Parts: sequence; structure tokens; C-alpha cells
Amino acid sequence: MVSVADFMAQARELLRAGPNTKSLHQVGILLAEASAKPGFIPEVEMHRLHGGDSTFTVLQTDPDGLTLMLARFSPAEETPVHDHSSWGVACVVKGKDRYRHWQLAEDGHLSVLYEKELGPGSFVTWSDPPEDIHSQQGIDEPATELVLFGRDVTTIPRRYYDPETGDVRTALPQ
Repeated sequence: MVSVADFMAQARELLRAGPNTKSLHQVGILLAEASAKPGFIPEVEMHRLHGGDSTFTVLQTDPDGLTLMLARFSPAEETPVHDHSSWGVACVVKGKDRYRHWQLAEDGHLSVLYEKELGPGSFVTWSDPPEDIHSQQGIDEPATELVLFGRDVTTIPRRYYDPETGDVRTALPQ
């Protein structure tokens, strides 16, 4: 059985030269493989996320900030458009997720750069800001995901964007 600690050590090795397109993709493959192993994902208490129906818990945070999170995205509502101030890799474990990646123009206007429907074993990667703006929603049922971040995003204020008004607010994750 692969443990969370084993995964983190293997991911750290893949990221030794730094997070780039190739290493993040390799970590995505590793995350998809680990998440399919029986017992990899523990039964844990989840906490509200983004002030809505979505929930999360941290599975491991290392001293340098490398953090593995388990998240569940509600089909009832899309998460607010937000960033994490970190690169990341998100892999669906159960259900289907509608993932929208947003682009911030120099004038502050937001637009959808791409949208993907992700199922179990599918993953997306993103780079450091400003390339980390996204929103997510479960399709028909909650989507459960593992997300690896380069920083402990539970301690970093993030930006929440309103694509309609252009308003941006900064807050710690809720």
C-alpha cells in the first residue's frame, strides 16, 4: 500500500528541479496512480471550503509548505473564481468535476481560458500566479479530488474574483 507520506516523498523527488510543465505532469500521473490504490485516501472529517457546499481537509503539509489536500466539490454550486497563490496538481478520485481555468487580462478582465470535464484519474496542473485562477463544480454528484500544492494554501490569503463586476476580494480560505 502506498501511504500519503510515500506519495509526498515521490512527488518531492519528481519536483527536485522545480515545478515545470513536465514535472507537474509527472506528479499528476503519480497522484492518479496513488489515488487508485485501496486505502490511500483515509476516512477523514471535512471542513467547509469557499463559504459554500464544498469541503476539504489537509492530508499532509511538509515544513517547506508542500501540501496534499483532499477536497469534495458540490454539484449544487460552482466554487467562486479564485486563486491559491501556488502552483498545483488536482486529480479527480471519484465523481466528475467541471474545471474552469480563468485568464486575467492586464485590464483586470477575466475570461475562461479553458473548461474540462474531469473523471476519476483525470488531472489538471497549473503554474504559480497569475496562472492559478480557477473554479470547480461537481457534475451530478460531488467530485472528490486530491490536490497537491507547492505551498500551504490554508495559511495564504487568496483572491476571489467576480467575473461579472470585476471585483476582487482577498481572504483566507473559509
